[in-house]
Amino acid sequence: MSKLGKRLINAAKSAQAIAKGEADPKTYRVHVPAQLDVRAIRTKLKMSQNAFAARFGILPSTLRDWEQNRRHPDGAARVLLMVIDKEPDAVTRALAPADLLPPPPNKSPLRRSAKRAAA
Repeated sequence: MSKLGKRLINAAKSAQAIAKGEADPKTYRVHVPAQLDVRAIRTKLKMSQNAFAARFGILPSTLRDWEQNRRHPDGAARVLLMVIDKEPDAVTRALAPADLLPPPPNKSPLRRSAKRAAA
């Protein structure tokens, strides 16, 4: 096999490890695009500018500036927008006040039984 072929196979294996969450985060960099289509992200969610801004903690004026290309989101804002694009409910849960979140599921029925027996 050629050197290029070996490098391509190694790159594919590395990409697979990253995708599966098996790779050490110190060994790779996350790509954050320099430009995002903020309007497309918002319209994909079928939200008005004000609703989108309120739901995700963005000033409406900032959102308008981004959509009209008067300003561009910085690195952290681009990451937030990418997560909103892929997993908007995760961002909503993360930003929700703790008293509005449902309690975490009890994954250990054994503990529940032990507590009942002790009572």
